[in-house]
Amino acid sequence: MTTRLRILSAACVVALGLAGCGGDDPKPAAGTPANPLVAAPEAATNEAPQQPAAGEEAPIGYQKLVEDQSAKPQRKFTPCNLVTKAQARAILGTALLDPVEAVQGPTCIYRGERGGAFVGLAVQSASFDRLRRQVRGERVLDVAGRDAICGTHGQPTLYARLSADRVLSVTAPCSVAAKFALTAVREL
Repeated sequence: MTTRLRILSAACVVALGLAGCGGDDPKPAAGTPANPLVAAPEAATNEAPQQPAAGEEAPIGYQKLVEDQSAKPQRKFTPCNLVTKAQARAILGTALLDPVEAVQGPTCIYRGERGGAFVGLAVQSASFDRLRRQVRGERVLDVAGRDAICGTHGQPTLYARLSADRVLSVTAPCSVAAKFALTAVREL
């Protein structure tokens, strides 16, 4: 036998010996394609859901979130107080429904009576510079001495810097958003 063949034979013997070590193959790790995790259904019971203990609040459900949205915001600060319905009507040039404050944000939503017109206004905790990197088709503006940009961030949006970590956000085409932003900034 040649030296090359002896080395190849020895390598095969070693490989077969190692393959046989350890007995049974270990079970693959949970959450891998070979051993996926499977959700187990909750056990069905006839018990009523637990009520919160005295002094505890119930978890907020969908209905509560809807009830917290209001056509006439009650809080001291609300983005709906930055641009009145009359100011919004003058900017949009159409009759509007009452502004609605959505809980998330919070955001003030202005809508036309006949549809079509829609503007969202919010003061966000966000970095102007970070948002600026995410905007496409950026157009630089000055809104009452504040840095601002218009562009597309999922939809036409204007961002105006309020402070290092606060931004005024107006969701609308730039020509409309700039007028809303100018009106809102004067109230801040």
